[in-house]
Amino acid sequence: MCASFQARANVTQLVRIFEAAGAPIEFSDGLPNIAPLDEVRPTDSAMAVRAMSEAATVLSPMRFGFPPPAPKRPPIINFRSEGREFENRASGGRCIVPVTGFYEFTGDKYPKTRWLLSGANQEVLGLAAVWRSGADGTAFSLLTAEPGPDVAPYHDRGVLPLAPADWADWLFARRPAADLLAPPPAGTLKVEAAPRPSKA
Repeated sequence: MCASFQARANVTQLVRIFEAAGAPIEFSDGLPNIAPLDEVRPTDSAMAVRAMSEAATVLSPMRFGFPPPAPKRPPIINFRSEGREFENRASGGRCIVPVTGFYEFTGDKYPKTRWLLSGANQEVLGLAAVWRSGADGTAFSLLTAEPGPDVAPYHDRGVLPLAPADWADWLFARRPAADLLAPPPAGTLKVEAAPRPSKA
């Protein structure tokens, strides 16, 4: 499970890595400025990449978390991937949320220990996600599965960083979800304690 993440990549990095992954990002109005974000929390806006055609993608801001299913319920920030297929439609489908790390928490008492999990050999992780467009705007939810060995010590569910070689297949729905949505192997992620700055 992931309730917050870090997104500090700039647009030049994103253009380069998605081009290399075979999912080039196209911009109709020039390159946008993207502010680095140390922590994106539910209902915050963050950049996500989705298919725009069969061979190109678009980078656009979306809200983190689908609208709650009932009043006074929290947004749906994580979505179970097991046993589901995800197709691309005009109003929603597959996307990737580029992050420079995601946070997990351990401990039973406040303040819990915060950990940052980032790519051991990747500057940007591409988290598998799904997006929807509705009356409340466009939002995404991060897909989860059983945790891989790097995440298991910190949570009993894990988000799904896709290998860059699989980004295009995921975004353009070229392969079934079950073929792509698997926890990454041990050593994919590095972990470091990430305490929040103390308030002055």
